[in-house]
Amino acid sequence: MMKIRIGGASAVLAVLLASASTMPAHADDHHSKPANSYQAIDAQAPHGFLTKGDYAHFSHTVRNTVNAHGWWKKIDGPATHAKITIWLQVKFGSGWKTLDKGVKTVPPGGGSNKRAVANWKCTNLIAKNHFRTVVDADIVGYPDSPEKLVTKTQTLYCGI
Repeated sequence: MMKIRIGGASAVLAVLLASASTMPAHADDHHSKPANSYQAIDAQAPHGFLTKGDYAHFSHTVRNTVNAHGWWKKIDGPATHAKITIWLQVKFGSGWKTLDKGVKTVPPGGGSNKRAVANWKCTNLIAKNHFRTVVDADIVGYPDSPEKLVTKTQTLYCGI
């Protein structure tokens, strides 16, 4: 899913940036899949960034744990850091319940020290649940809209 917001940039630039954002995002778990969202930093200037996050997945470093990562990629402009907030959620009745929330202020990029992490230790590996992540990138020093990236639901055998 991709949401496009246009600040001072033209619609043509937004289309070009949207098509460029289909490249895979970095995650240390090569089995997880990325999601992208374009966001304008400032309605007064043509600066932009991508909110990035991978799907909920089993960690390869912490046994029986579901985790997910959120980060940002700079398109242009003077911004150097963003406060990334990621929520790991499980389907609960007709809604979603947050299991963990991670917050970290990071430079652009991704990778182990440039992202926020949310995780959940499974109570068992028998119960099947539906997980998703929600990622918000707030560029330090610049206003942006309240839209957040919501990743595709993943069905995993992880008891809550």
